[in-house]
Amino acid sequence: MDENTSEKVSSGGTSRIGGASIAWVTLYGALCGVLGLVPIFPYVGGGGYVPLTTPFCAIAPLLLGPVGGVAAAIVGGFIGMFIAPAAYPLQVVDIALNAAVPALLTALILRDDKLWKVNVPLFVVVGIIGWLVPFYVPGEAGGFGSVPEPLYFIMAAIYWVPSTLIVATPLGTRLMPRWVRSDQRAERYGGVFLTIVAALFVWWLPWTRPYWYLFSFSAELGVATHLGYVWWVPTLSVITAIITIPIIEALERSGLPKIEGAIW
Repeated sequence: MDENTSEKVSSGGTSRIGGASIAWVTLYGALCGVLGLVPIFPYVGGGGYVPLTTPFCAIAPLLLGPVGGVAAAIVGGFIGMFIAPAAYPLQVVDIALNAAVPALLTALILRDDKLWKVNVPLFVVVGIIGWLVPFYVPGEAGGFGSVPEPLYFIMAAIYWVPSTLIVATPLGTRLMPRWVRSDQRAERYGGVFLTIVAALFVWWLPWTRPYWYLFSFSAELGVATHLGYVWWVPTLSVITAIITIPIIEALERSGLPKIEGAIW
């Protein structure tokens, strides 16, 4: 095979999206769409499930680069909306919530060495809004009950404070960008896990709040939902990292043209 296949592919050209070919973006997007049929966790309170699409969209920027990964996630969300309605009860909104947002957050954290000044305020804003909506804004005026404090603030903080600390410290700005591309498997596993867990914890807040608001969650159900997912997010991140590393290593050995911004 030509030696040029081992070089990074330029992001230019009309047949590419952020360095990834349209064929790759479309193919991976189709995979993410079909995985919408596979449930991995039921919604607390019932009415639907988290699809396998979500973790596969979260790792898309690692495989296809930041721009190509987000584009593939959007394609996957669009397909999933039609074939897996139980995973997309909010239809078009869920293209963003189930697919685009986890991919976007991973892409931002993957480039944290350059984007930490964006990530830190973004995560803080997401965290504060996640704490306030819907039990304080609109709160009682919207028919929502009061939540126990400071317990509720602490529970909400679990989903954004650790991630903010990761992206604000040398762990995110210096070490993780190096670890995800390391030749040492332990470092690579650690880097991928931290990238995914930081992204999915922050993702959980904007993913849940539209449902809480539209379906008038009670204060008790809001607390129960926090408890229900606090163990699930890191567990999912461990499983996702375990799945991702063999894929990355297979791509490195494949001889395929490398994609700019991807970690292989």
